[in-house]
Amino acid sequence: MLSRFQVSGNWRARAALPGAGIPIVFRLQMRRRCAWRDLIWMGVLLLCHQALALGLQSLITPLQEYSADSPRFLLRWLAMAAIAGPILYLPCAAMLGAMAVPPVSRFEETQSMLLTRLTPFDLCAGRLIAWLWPVISGLLASCALSLAVQLIWQPLLPGSAAGYGAILMMHLVLISSAAAIGSIGFLLGMRHRPGRVWARGAGVALMAAILAVGGLFLVNPLVRRMDNPTALIDSMLLVNPATAATTALQMDVLRLPWLYERTDAPEYPFAYPPPAASCALFACCAGVALTLASVRHRRAYR
Repeated sequence: MLSRFQVSGNWRARAALPGAGIPIVFRLQMRRRCAWRDLIWMGVLLLCHQALALGLQSLITPLQEYSADSPRFLLRWLAMAAIAGPILYLPCAAMLGAMAVPPVSRFEETQSMLLTRLTPFDLCAGRLIAWLWPVISGLLASCALSLAVQLIWQPLLPGSAAGYGAILMMHLVLISSAAAIGSIGFLLGMRHRPGRVWARGAGVALMAAILAVGGLFLVNPLVRRMDNPTALIDSMLLVNPATAATTALQMDVLRLPWLYERTDAPEYPFAYPPPAASCALFACCAGVALTLASVRHRRAYR
């Protein structure tokens, strides 16, 4: 059985380096997938993302307020896309992350791969990235579309490279947050023995996504009771991928009328955390979750 999943000598040498086996596992996983199906899923997610962004734009800022001001309309559309991203992609990442855990039917294959120089972390990270590929590719397509809009109409900063940097940072926030939620789903979907508990992993990861996106509204009663809730507000903003993505676009999203009426946070002094800080936090969460998952994976298949 080992011969079917045995990697070549060149791959073995590269897998000896920390994390070098991740591309190997990712490549092996992607070979089993249908490229056309992944392309269709990417297109569906991209269309849903843009439709949700337009829906939020009509809800939060009606079209009649723009008066044919194209750059301002496109800027608000980019901001709504930043808000819509976590709403759409984080639940998908939660479900796909839990599904990335090897099922019992893959026991011999998984155990055989562990007999090579591939580490449990390589297996966990490679499988997770492969299963999250529809989400990642959808966000990459969204990034390409946003960059094209910036190139043609320049709604952010005309004639400046900062506009392109803002769009890249916005999508980096969304990708890192999806990786964090997917990693949580992967960790909680694992068992202490071979197999997976998909419902538990997806459910806990989905709850984490809801707390991250809607945490500021959930703690609003507590904000009202505190004399100085600035630290609490800043913490909720730090873990919120929607506000981090809109901050990259230099948008004061909490003072949009629809959101301003539903939270008391704008009435207190606060500062939006840098989007890079949120990216670093999401990356750390993903790294910790995958490390814990690799420990559990090693114990399950020893």
